[in-house]
Amino acid sequence: MSGTEIDNLKGALRARLRRDFNQVPSSRDTSRKAHLEVWESKRGSRVLGIEFDHADRVNLWLPRLGMPRNLPPTIERVDKAPKGRIWTDVNGDGANSNLSAYKQFVTRPIARLGVKTLEDAVLVLEQLSR
Repeated sequence: MSGTEIDNLKGALRARLRRDFNQVPSSRDTSRKAHLEVWESKRGSRVLGIEFDHADRVNLWLPRLGMPRNLPPTIERVDKAPKGRIWTDVNGDGANSNLSAYKQFVTRPIARLGVKTLEDAVLVLEQLSR
């Protein structure tokens, strides 16, 4: 994936978020949301954490309860289990620690969905905004 393609994905994804979601304020006044943004669907109040700072993909963080089913193989899914205020997967790898500042994620099993195309990102967003 080229830099232009990922930049186009990020721009289109932000436009879609502004249309169908509300940004959740950070619990810390000093947060610059440089590594994580959290959004909540306007309908249904489904929450989504997003990392835009990767060069080759966008990471979507979701509580596993109510997560979209039957994801295509082009979406990289990694499940994480809570361990106190952090999460780990079967390999012992963690999650974005900034998620612990949002009550919508704390103590809940979560999944990281790595998306590289707008089609995959829209598939997830559409299911969350129903």
